[in-house]
Amino acid sequence: LARKLQNDFKGQLLLSFSAGVDAFNVSKVMGCGFRTVTVSSDLLKPGGYGRLKQYIDNLKIDFNGKTGWPAADVALKNLNSYAKEVVEDERYCNTHFREPSIKTKRKLDYFDCIAAPCVNTCATNQEIPTYLHFAATGNYPKALEVILRTNPFPNTTGMVCDHLCQNKCTRINYDNPLQIRDVKRYVAENADIKLSPAQPNGKRVAIIGAGPSGLSCAFYLAINGFKVDVFESKTKAGGMVRYAIPGFRLTDQAIDRDIERITQLGVNIHYSHPVTRSEFSDLKNKYDYVYISAGAQKSAILDIEGIDADGVIDPLTFLMGVKSGNIKQIGKRIVIIGGGNTAMDAARTAHRLVGDNGKVTIVYRRTVNEMPADEGEIKAVIAEGVELVELAAPEKIITQNGKVKALKCRLMKLDGYDSKGRPKPVKVEGSEFEVECDVVIPAIGQALDIDFVPNELLKADTRNYKTLMGNVYIGGDALRGASTAINAIGDGRKAAQEIISQCGFTGISTSVPEKKHNYRDLMLLRSTRKYGYVHKELTAEKSKTFELVTETPDETTIKEESARCLHCDEVCSICTTVCPNLANFAYTIEPVRYQLDKVLVGSDGTQEVQPDHFFEVKQTVQILNIANFCNECGNCSTFCPTEGAPYQDKPKFHLTTKSFKESEDGYMLSVLKDRNVLIFKQKGGIKTLSENRDEYIYETDHVYARFSKNGFKLVEAKALTPCVRQIQFQHAVEMSVILQGAKRLMGV
Repeated sequence: LARKLQNDFKGQLLLSFSAGVDAFNVSKVMGCGFRTVTVSSDLLKPGGYGRLKQYIDNLKIDFNGKTGWPAADVALKNLNSYAKEVVEDERYCNTHFREPSIKTKRKLDYFDCIAAPCVNTCATNQEIPTYLHFAATGNYPKALEVILRTNPFPNTTGMVCDHLCQNKCTRINYDNPLQIRDVKRYVAENADIKLSPAQPNGKRVAIIGAGPSGLSCAFYLAINGFKVDVFESKTKAGGMVRYAIPGFRLTDQAIDRDIERITQLGVNIHYSHPVTRSEFSDLKNKYDYVYISAGAQKSAILDIEGIDADGVIDPLTFLMGVKSGNIKQIGKRIVIIGGGNTAMDAARTAHRLVGDNGKVTIVYRRTVNEMPADEGEIKAVIAEGVELVELAAPEKIITQNGKVKALKCRLMKLDGYDSKGRPKPVKVEGSEFEVECDVVIPAIGQALDIDFVPNELLKADTRNYKTLMGNVYIGGDALRGASTAINAIGDGRKAAQEIISQCGFTGISTSVPEKKHNYRDLMLLRSTRKYGYVHKELTAEKSKTFELVTETPDETTIKEESARCLHCDEVCSICTTVCPNLANFAYTIEPVRYQLDKVLVGSDGTQEVQPDHFFEVKQTVQILNIANFCNECGNCSTFCPTEGAPYQDKPKFHLTTKSFKESEDGYMLSVLKDRNVLIFKQKGGIKTLSENRDEYIYETDHVYARFSKNGFKLVEAKALTPCVRQIQFQHAVEMSVILQGAKRLMGV
């Protein structure tokens, strides 16, 4: 690169790029006599070294339609102009309440670490990169097919999902996250496919509650041949999503379209049909399975003085009343208590009712950083002009003639953590203050309203959604308490799968349509920043109406946005791009699946070979950590989408004997004339795997074994010490994979 730059610049101007560790200073390589400018770039972020070309291109200018290097003084002016532009660009300002991170709770193992964090984070585990791929190519019916595999509410969630997937999008560390929810919304509104359920299988399921969870369960059961009856206490389906989410965020038409798709499969919804205790007992006997999905339709009670005053309004009653048209006016000074999504919806709805002279205030006992509401909703509340009072806890509702006059609060401070690990608010003595108001809406949470079965019987194994009542399953708010629509939808699908499995059925195939990109193309895509669109700011005038606050983007925007997907389900290698020392090495293998054997050794030395378990490596790209280059800075851990750290969790490989001897553990490859020997050292001793033309030989202090290279079949095994009673070969087969990476790294 230094020589190329020397030829390109021809002695005019020199750029030096600093990578932070062992800074690459071109001027030192090229010698003296050049005018130098050092560009401090974020090469330690994903795509770092590969992004050099993009930085260089940003500093070029056009000469008669051609791009080339300018004279030194012009280039410096261009560089300074670019620097000023970056400083003033809002895209480089941190406006987040919570620091964004793509790290998830997924474990990092030796092998097969490629997985899209958006998919891992989504409650329905949607195959997001796949439907983005089809959306990018304009194949919207296929994109909808992929979405419906795990989510039967694309129209609804395309408008109001809290999109945790976007919060984990890998592009967070490059430019800005993909607008995944908007793509789903466009696909749902512009595509339709005909669904054909399987033949009836003779099984019947009763579902209590026609909200997102119940109808999600009904959808996947019906499409797999079950006869499904849904019992709903209200006159319409949709649950809290229909009745409580404001119309400026979600339309009835969107909900209706999703529900129509479900009922077309033969799902029968019995409206105005609350279930009693006696009927619940009958349902258990009449149906093969019952799924309880009643929502959290009762507001949690705030236990403070004055809570019964005239002017205190239940948040769900308020939201439902406004949406139904029964509540058209409210006071002029409204206080919302709470920091969840219901509080945000109540505040934005109240803002639309109070008029230009009114005021809406949110009181929350922690800071905005700890609010459980979706960050986008919090920002929308603030943008619309709602005042947010942080670190304030309500203590008393002050009344006059039985009506609300003010809310007495006390300042709080965060000190330590509570039992859930959240910052703990503690009262500040002598800090009382009052917020004048005529209406108080305490939105501090929601509670279940299930009276047809004792609460102690509703407990369930969260791994399979099965209650203590045998054939009765539970999910959604009924299981979790008040939660999000996407969590409820995910529970419904997973509970349906448990019922299908319980019946011994495999269900309709859930295989993902073929989507395969070139590894090199995807790595090049990861070396370039490409910002996507952002939502338009809501005008002050529109924030006072009940019109939809967001519009569906046009087709061109959707295609361009979908094409920004990095396809993290196919390739990751982030750890290789963020390491300034290039200490993480990606290598390719042929995926393997071996039936391993184990050897049982009798006290008399006799041996019995038995099948053990299957060993499988599914992915073609794997990672080694090169110990000689790694200074354990932890940068790979920062950007790895798992909970692990590649420099600690990946196989650590040593290039030299000296490094290997000085380390407590790791691998080293010895290349001999007739064989390759992979050596592993740890505190417990030395293990080796030798590879010759036809077989592997595995040796430890206690075991000698030979395996055929074809299928890793056990040929011979010996216990070298009398204490060995069982021999297993998990690490031996792992070493056979690591050996492939070591050979590629060493050029063998």
